[in-house]
Amino acid sequence: MENGQAAAVFRRAVIAAFALTVALGGCKKKDGAEQVADAFAEAYFQHADQEKAKEYTALGATQMLVDELREVEKLRKDGYTPSEAALGDIRVNRGPSTPREQRIRFPYEVIVRTEGVETVRDADVELAQIQGVWKVVRVGVKQRAP
Repeated sequence: MENGQAAAVFRRAVIAAFALTVALGGCKKKDGAEQVADAFAEAYFQHADQEKAKEYTALGATQMLVDELREVEKLRKDGYTPSEAALGDIRVNRGPSTPREQRIRFPYEVIVRTEGVETVRDADVELAQIQGVWKVVRVGVKQRAP
């Protein structure tokens, strides 16, 4: 028969294990350069959502998105949404990052398949820390030759 001491020790061990799991799970930086680049790529390339993508940008990348939003403003007012703009099956593959002075560059392969036709674009997403926060500051996209 237990006197309750074993149950209390077990309960403390479970609580300690849970606390450790939460602490270690929180160690992965959600706002690190890689995570910001991936969040931008998902919003911009996969969902054609410039407004959401703009949350991850600064400087030239923000201006690029402001210009794009201005170009599609009438369509959006008429009810055309980002989910309608994202046609076909879109896959985004990130390559290895490379440092460039105080910035980090991430190459992406953007594969769009629409009606059986596949096109591939190479994207170069560059981030910099702006007031201690990683932001996409430059985006370059080129159509890959067939």
